[in-house]
Amino acid sequence: MSRHEHHGISGYIMTLIWFLVLLGPLVFFHELGHFLAAKGFGVKVLRFSLGFGPVLFKRRRGETEYCLSAVPLGGYVSMIGEDPNEEMAEEDRHRTLAALPYWKKIIVVVAGPFVNLLLPVLFYFVYFLTVTHVSPPLLGTVLPGMAADQAGLRSGDLVLEIDGDEIDSFDEFRRTIMDAPGETLSVKVERPGSGTIQVKLVPTPSVGKNMVGLPAKIGRSGVFLHGTLARVGLVNTGGAAYRAGLRSGDRILGVTQEGARHPVRFWSDWESLLPKLGKAPLTLHVITFATPSEQAVLTAGQVRELSFESAAALSDVQSGELVVSLVTKGSPADRWGVAAGDRLAGLEILPDEAPLASCTFAKKAMSSYAEFEDQVARAAGRRLCLSVIRPSEDGGCRRTLVLRQDKFQSVDRFGNKQVTYDFGISTLRQLDTPEDVRVKNRFVFAVRESLVTTWEITSGMVLGIAYMFTGEVDRENVGSVVMIAQMAEVAAERGWLFFLQMMALISLNLALLNLLPIPMLDGGHVLLFTIEAIRRRDLGLKARSIITYIGLALILSLMLFGMRNDLVRCFRTKQETPSRVENAGDKAEQNLQLSPQPDPANPAPCLPAEG
Repeated sequence: MSRHEHHGISGYIMTLIWFLVLLGPLVFFHELGHFLAAKGFGVKVLRFSLGFGPVLFKRRRGETEYCLSAVPLGGYVSMIGEDPNEEMAEEDRHRTLAALPYWKKIIVVVAGPFVNLLLPVLFYFVYFLTVTHVSPPLLGTVLPGMAADQAGLRSGDLVLEIDGDEIDSFDEFRRTIMDAPGETLSVKVERPGSGTIQVKLVPTPSVGKNMVGLPAKIGRSGVFLHGTLARVGLVNTGGAAYRAGLRSGDRILGVTQEGARHPVRFWSDWESLLPKLGKAPLTLHVITFATPSEQAVLTAGQVRELSFESAAALSDVQSGELVVSLVTKGSPADRWGVAAGDRLAGLEILPDEAPLASCTFAKKAMSSYAEFEDQVARAAGRRLCLSVIRPSEDGGCRRTLVLRQDKFQSVDRFGNKQVTYDFGISTLRQLDTPEDVRVKNRFVFAVRESLVTTWEITSGMVLGIAYMFTGEVDRENVGSVVMIAQMAEVAAERGWLFFLQMMALISLNLALLNLLPIPMLDGGHVLLFTIEAIRRRDLGLKARSIITYIGLALILSLMLFGMRNDLVRCFRTKQETPSRVENAGDKAEQNLQLSPQPDPANPAPCLPAEG
């Protein structure tokens, strides 16, 4: 049952309550910023209201009336002199906002957004203060040919410093790399068995996503926290390893040679160990992986000991992370003949006009699933040439296939469209991450992370607003109070810490939205005051009225556009399961007649793996 089916009246009431709990404090502190700045400069404040419309509750203290109003979509601070028709005592004329010097006016106007920029620092500080453990800056996977690999970094290296600054977590390492595209970084690492070494790392400039999921120029190193466990992939079913009983999917636990036990966890451990093994006989300790057809003779999960005359007998053992373990029935991989046990060997984009012979795989063969994922992500539904190696007794044979990923459309719980592409392939890859380490100084950690997180999200949002106007970001992402209410409900379901982070995001949104140079918003007031300061005279009542109406029209248009998007998203949420969109490549292949449809009775030719 979907959440919409059991939402009910009580559910909508709770959504409204969470909306008020989330938005109310942010609006209150925003208006409090204006209020305190105005009071500090001697401006007479007539009313401080939380909400708009009919007044539900009010109390006067001194010269100010404090109100709670019926429409909880904002608030306002009313100052003397704002109404041109207002009668004003002579002693109050110097207490208007207009009577202040230019710089004081600006402070009063931006004080509200400024408070909204400060609140996230506090919210994130509280959140990070609860964090006791973090992922260590330990390199799990290093992609071949990428910046880290070129710099000489290896899986298992522990990052100590970058440019002299201590690195305490993997997130800190990742963030430093992302913020330095094309720059030369001095990285100090501790390497098992080698001590401390220093390398020069130049992150590759790339277009990726910033912290708020928007396109941005970032640095990439080709490093991942997770490591690939040492699971075996065999395509040579006539080799010594296969004859000794080793199978694809078996996980290597260690090697015993001449009385010495060498533990193995990650595939990188195996790659480092294999060249060091001598010519003496050895015992390989593995956990058995058994397919359903092998269950009669093999017991899955059993630890076995396999004997070999020397390490040379293990030379054809490869990582299982690129070996197919499962093919989804009816998927592109299934339709084009990919089978469990095949090893993914190469992938490249093939132009629609190009024949199968254009698949050259001139680049170095894939060596990791992360590399495969990266190439698949770049393809995004385009025509692809896939090379697989099928196990055989003579070392495996290569098959080359032309296919496209299936396109799936779905919606998240906010009604946003999600588009994904899928081959229908699972592999033997099994990931693991190192154990978390305790935060050294939680207070310092919380201060640093709250400031950095607030800055990165704010700068990302500024970029997003700019992209919105240039069309680089889909304008359907614009939402209204309906979206905020949905986000408040989801955040509440996930606990108070997540709710606090959501408040931080909405607070930053309010700050940046109010700083836009649109009349009636705080940024619009800054613009008008600046124009008046340059002209050295007021704009006049008529000009201000026209500008105000223009601003009101823009704001209402933006609100209506956001509500329209929210309504569209609400209707979309009725489709809560991913649906396959017709694979455009199915017809394209038939029309172009560049590669025939698969025929199970006459599959693509299988060539020697080296070919």
